[in-house]
Amino acid sequence: MPFAAPSAETLSEWFQSTTAHLESVWDKDGNEPYTPLYTYHMPYAYSQDKINEYTEYPMGIGFGRGLMNEGGNWEGIYGMTFKDSHGIYQYMVGYGWIPMWNIGNSPHWKYGVGATVFIMSRQDIMNYAPFPGVLSIASISYKDPSIQTAYVPGGQNVGNVLFTWAKYNLP
Repeated sequence: MPFAAPSAETLSEWFQSTTAHLESVWDKDGNEPYTPLYTYHMPYAYSQDKINEYTEYPMGIGFGRGLMNEGGNWEGIYGMTFKDSHGIYQYMVGYGWIPMWNIGNSPHWKYGVGATVFIMSRQDIMNYAPFPGVLSIASISYKDPSIQTAYVPGGQNVGNVLFTWAKYNLP
């Protein structure tokens, strides 16, 4: 069966549906400040000398709007700026979705694994020209605060990083 490109009408419907959903997430309550915490360079991909050259504490800040949706999953729209491994600020905006489950019998402790889609700009990649990305993210939460981390895949001396941040859902 030959591949059929989607029609302009189908793409328009998808764009309108996606935009409406993102507006609904943004309009619901749930301001969320973000604080970047730590960047871990996988030792199998970097020499210790190289790791020692990098910034592990990605000073920065972020803001988002998030919610626990009807299915009990977290959804959020966010923007963050933080120092990359070279100590130079990078910028990103995105949308995250994480299915969440209770830990044991506690309704307050939750964990989940999901994904984020984003647009980022970095000095060392296309000299700050924005580019898209998709990453897996994991989360552990107790009531309103959460610790989340994203895995950045890569090769030798590139990527292979866990980037961790804290997020707080302001009631």
